[in-house]
Amino acid sequence: MDELGSSIRHSNRYANVRCVSFFFAPNQTMFTILYPIVRIDQSYTEIFRNFVYDNKDTLDRRIRLLPWEHINDRKIFLRNLMIENNSEIFNKKLENNLEIYEKCHQNDLYDKNSIISQSIKNDNDYIWKVYTDHELVKQYLTDKHYQLIDNPDQADILFVMKQLKDFRYETLGNKLINQFPFENIVTNKELLALSARRWKSLYGSSSSSSDNDPYIDPHGSPPWLATTFNLTYELPQFAIYFQYREDQQLDNTWIIKPINLTRSIDMSVTNTFDMIIRLPESGPKIACKYISSPVLLRIPEMENQHVKFDVRYVLLLRSIRPLKLYVHKIFWLRFANKPFSMNELDDYETHFTVMNYRPNAFLRQMNCQTFISMYNEQYGENNQTWSIVEQRIFQMFREAFQCATIEEPPFGIASCLSSRALYAADLMLEMIDNKVQPKLLEINFTPDCHRACTFYPNFYNQVFNVLFRNISEEQDVIDISV
Repeated sequence: MDELGSSIRHSNRYANVRCVSFFFAPNQTMFTILYPIVRIDQSYTEIFRNFVYDNKDTLDRRIRLLPWEHINDRKIFLRNLMIENNSEIFNKKLENNLEIYEKCHQNDLYDKNSIISQSIKNDNDYIWKVYTDHELVKQYLTDKHYQLIDNPDQADILFVMKQLKDFRYETLGNKLINQFPFENIVTNKELLALSARRWKSLYGSSSSSSDNDPYIDPHGSPPWLATTFNLTYELPQFAIYFQYREDQQLDNTWIIKPINLTRSIDMSVTNTFDMIIRLPESGPKIACKYISSPVLLRIPEMENQHVKFDVRYVLLLRSIRPLKLYVHKIFWLRFANKPFSMNELDDYETHFTVMNYRPNAFLRQMNCQTFISMYNEQYGENNQTWSIVEQRIFQMFREAFQCATIEEPPFGIASCLSSRALYAADLMLEMIDNKVQPKLLEINFTPDCHRACTFYPNFYNQVFNVLFRNISEEQDVIDISV
């Protein structure tokens, strides 16, 4: 805010105005709107505003006010909340908190014991009628076993971008659908992080350095997911952990993400406590420990400088019980445009890789075979070849879906015989104790597969054959179910 807004003092009891941010899209301009919340009768009455609204929890409110306090006061307050004095704060379990799941999704309707006719599936000559609103599917689904139609009521397969809520047999009949009930257990960043905390109960402890962390190990978080806090429900835990890392002189850089946006929208990389605490004012956020030691790729045309990259795999989910999960052999790469450095955390082209939606940004293209060759040349020693790393990646995908399906809805993805799904999983690689550890970033529903179709026109034919005809042989997929 300007000088006027910054001069308005805080008051819990006497707040008489409120300031809210307003973004005017036509001009791409942000304004701060100031308006009274009580009647102000007398002239020259000092105006006050409450810096923290809509927060009834006393501890949460106290922490949200810390950005306006002296840094030494903040440190003293948080140190007094350390785990040895308030272990109940970190013993709070959110994995099965019904409120969070109900907030993140409405209860999908589905039949637990539905029976789909098997006559179509066993007939290899059957022509499947497909209804879709996806332009790429309309263009690239060319296999003779599929016929595109305009009437969804007559379709055998519904492949739609709109999220469905009703999966019952009385609604779908014998139709197959490209969605699972409660699938946002994995597509919502908030719920993905919560379901991943079941990892320890399923697989036991890991050999990662976080095992010795008195705050993170009790959460049961897996080695393949960055330490994550929900800033709506776990603000005290995050604040304590931030202070702990600061006191231990550990890297304290975090990436703050909205719970349900893609393409790096509204994400921030920062090591500033005050900024992290205030960022949720623009919408619900999670705080993920930033990967400060990523595996980098040396790019010859950039004078052999090292840049950050991430990898996208396409996942095909056929069933939940039993889990039947495939990964497409062709993966996709995205690169930052500037050499990696932790010096300028607000430089987008250093720390982010999504360039195809930014005007005038350079988009580096590289096929997976070229990447594998470069990767093995740079990291192939010490048992770190891509074939070995890829097996760790596949194990990570399998464990992520096992964590997401071990519980019944609404805490897990529902088993539904009508359902199939295509997802895109984004990941990075982190170097931990000279070992390459995959780190899952997010899983996307109805991903943008334009590049896949451009370079591999048979892509959707193979996807449909695996998902709907149950044909995986001679398709570019790998069964990673077990």
